[in-house]
Amino acid sequence: MNLSLICKAVAVTLTTTAFFSPVWAATAPGDSALVQIEELVVSGNAAAVPVPGSTKINAPAVSLQDPGSLADIGGILPSVRVATNSRGDSHLMIRGAPERHSQAFLDGIPLNLPWDERVDLETIPITGVGRLEGRRGLPSLLDGPGVLAGSVHILPPQLAGLTKHTQMSLAAGEHGLARASLTHQNEAGSWNLLGAGSVQKRNAWPLPEGGQPRQNSDLEQYSVLLRGSRPVAGTGRLNLLATGWSGEKGVPAEMHLGDDARFWRYPVRKRALLGASVTLPVGQWDLSSLMAADFYAQEVDPRGPDNWDAPLTEGDDYEKGFDRTGHGQIGLTRWLGANSRISFQGNVRYTQHREILTYGGSTNSYAQWMTGLVLEAEHHFAKAWGVRAGAGWDHAATPESGDKDQAESFHAPAVNLRLSRQLNAISELYVSGSRRSRFPSLRELYSGALGRFVPNPDLRPEQQDLLEVGFSAQESQWHVTGAAFLQYLEDGIEKESVPGPERQFMRVNRTAIRVPGLEISGGWRMVHNLQFTGQHTIMAARVKVAGSYDQPAEDRPDYLSHLGLNWQGYTGPGALVEASITGPRWSADATDTDDGLTRLPAGVHWNMRLSWRWELGSNQAQPRELEAHLRLDNVFDQWTNYQVGLPEPGRVISGGLKFSM
Repeated sequence: MNLSLICKAVAVTLTTTAFFSPVWAATAPGDSALVQIEELVVSGNAAAVPVPGSTKINAPAVSLQDPGSLADIGGILPSVRVATNSRGDSHLMIRGAPERHSQAFLDGIPLNLPWDERVDLETIPITGVGRLEGRRGLPSLLDGPGVLAGSVHILPPQLAGLTKHTQMSLAAGEHGLARASLTHQNEAGSWNLLGAGSVQKRNAWPLPEGGQPRQNSDLEQYSVLLRGSRPVAGTGRLNLLATGWSGEKGVPAEMHLGDDARFWRYPVRKRALLGASVTLPVGQWDLSSLMAADFYAQEVDPRGPDNWDAPLTEGDDYEKGFDRTGHGQIGLTRWLGANSRISFQGNVRYTQHREILTYGGSTNSYAQWMTGLVLEAEHHFAKAWGVRAGAGWDHAATPESGDKDQAESFHAPAVNLRLSRQLNAISELYVSGSRRSRFPSLRELYSGALGRFVPNPDLRPEQQDLLEVGFSAQESQWHVTGAAFLQYLEDGIEKESVPGPERQFMRVNRTAIRVPGLEISGGWRMVHNLQFTGQHTIMAARVKVAGSYDQPAEDRPDYLSHLGLNWQGYTGPGALVEASITGPRWSADATDTDDGLTRLPAGVHWNMRLSWRWELGSNQAQPRELEAHLRLDNVFDQWTNYQVGLPEPGRVISGGLKFSM
């Protein structure tokens, strides 16, 4: 790890410490009882209802991935694939669905950028993160508009009975890979506080089958996160969040296109999130509300490696984008006895995107309003039965459309119904059905993506019908969940090749896409220190053409699997072996003159981690631990493509230290 990287990490840490130190210094011992950090989630959901079809990944399991970003851990969730596209962005794909059908949340705040309705997971730092919750399908309408395939919720760590906790980690590996982070949690009177800072860097990812550096695959990013939470009005709670990150990254070119490939860099990528939420009892109702502000800036330099260092001149292709977004959410829940509830929730989002496509050129401005209203009721009857029903209305309008023709306003109803049966103390069956739409994003409607796409303001909303039957069972040593699902997507938005020498694409509404699938996941603690986890999902996504579902859908694997075996004691040696398998799929190929698709074979990546953990001292009130680890990703250096011409990284060796107290 180079000295400048460590110095920047220390600077981030000192900034975080300076923010909180006046509060810590003013706190007398024993001022308040312990407040669990778990309650610090900045969320406006009307009710914390149980969610079927969800998987929680706890802090130790997250830590075993030694992540630098959400892209490093999203794939351990069932039915989830993280893939990097030709823009260099890593996206979340649940049950094979396009990335815009899924949403990521940080403490309840949406992370998908409204301009594009998706987010680069590699830019979302994992600093200050404790747990993950992945939700598949549409178990509830309360996640907000646009969530069709599922969501990932990033949750804060817990103090686990301690009044304060500090953790520092350092890691380094091949090709200039380096990471450093520091997290500190502390109680200050009635406040529960957390501060974190991190830095990550790499010079390049290696290519498989040889380890040569992948051109233009570098990354450098810095982040800081501050949280605060305190009780208000008796049983109510106030939560505050401020986080930001800044970085620079390269975009690896599509290897099959040669000189026609995209040679881009992101010289600037900056984002800041501010969020506040409050939960309060109001008479016989529970009130919850959320307000958040999202600021984002990005620059794209498409001039290629021979010109990246050259001075910019007026008229050069050089994209600058600026986003300002406000989120608001309010919910009311009324509990009708011990077995019933009714919830109301309203969401509103306003975003403005401004972009300049040439150096010194004019600015185009785009804007969108999106609102949603939801009424959801739940009732448990006859001891073992439960029913949940929800109805909603979503609306979107684009009052600013730059220099393009303005698209029409969109509106659509949303419905959800779930019936469950508790079989015994450890198992449950359920059946559910839902309908919800996703409106085209501003970028899908209006952006030309620096000449690679043709805008299409005539796009219509996608509409999904989803049927699902599932089960879950859990004992002290094992757990298992499974589901069969059938998804119909009307007017599904897919890209297709535009005839001509420019090799451009246009997003269009396809007639229909049908996706039947089966998924199963579970875990088994075989002995005290040995645990097995596994998941497998199979799908058959087809596009309807001439009345028949016989054309493949883009980038939807036939199956996804993940297997892991973890052996770890409280102290001493530890080992993790895991395999991620991506089934064959069809991928967009601009060089294909038939249908613009190429079949990619299945691929498997094996990862391995070895560790040793020491307990330093015997202070039960403030235990100290040190862990050293060695990690091998893609152990057998297998060649697997994210998309045509975009290989996943080859074998990477890294190691590091983690100290906590």
